[in-house]
Amino acid sequence: MSLRIFVEGNDDKNFIVSILNDLKSKQMIIVAENTNFNNYIEVMGSKKNLLDSAHDKYKKISSKINFEIKRSLFIFDCDFVKDDNDCNGMEKSKECFDTLIENLKWKIDIDVHIFNRNLDYFLIETIKDKECYEHFDNLVTCLEVESVKPNKKPIANLYRDLYPYPKFDFNHPHFDEFKTKLQNLFEETP
Repeated sequence: MSLRIFVEGNDDKNFIVSILNDLKSKQMIIVAENTNFNNYIEVMGSKKNLLDSAHDKYKKISSKINFEIKRSLFIFDCDFVKDDNDCNGMEKSKECFDTLIENLKWKIDIDVHIFNRNLDYFLIETIKDKECYEHFDNLVTCLEVESVKPNKKPIANLYRDLYPYPKFDFNHPHFDEFKTKLQNLFEETP
């Protein structure tokens, strides 16, 4: 398949692979049985790198555009506006992405999915076992996590460490738009 998915970090990549395997198992995307989804995902290292058209990875990939790569999907979260970063918050994230695409000058199908909050918040909200979620939410309060680190990444990482096969509910409505974008990306071109 001539496609590429661009993500911020390895946690994002692992999440994407999990949801793609779920879509494959439900025959919502049709790919060869031995498909390794890792081969389609580019980890950029950070949101800053992902939105930097001058990044070395983009220089290497640009030579494959239109030949090997004909479609792409960029996935990142908008983060918190209060983090005082030029590309945080939904509006600024979209503006930075538009600038990236303009600067890359790729003439292929390009789509983007920007999570409307930190990805860890998004994932924790979809845990199947709500009793478990409530305990984690209480833990955030008890440990004053938000005053130490203003996102749920520490709690999401703890959950992943304790449960190597997370109970994220890929049928949760939070995933609908995102799954549609992944399905569209993996559709065979005519």
